[in-house]
Amino acid sequence: MKPVSRRTLDWIYSVLLLAIVLISWGYVIYASTVAARRQLRKKYPDRIFGTSENL
Repeated sequence: MKPVSRRTLDWIYSVLLLAIVLISWGYVIYASTVAARRQLRKKYPDRIFGTSENL
């Protein structure tokens, strides 16, 4: 197997780190919206929040 240059390894590590950061932020945003919907549903049970859950 041909050796990989340092620049290529740095690029691969940077792409992997960016992917991990984007996935973790996506999870944080998703979890916070789920928690907010749950709190709104507790506080206002007679209202409809979101469309996909109440079809």
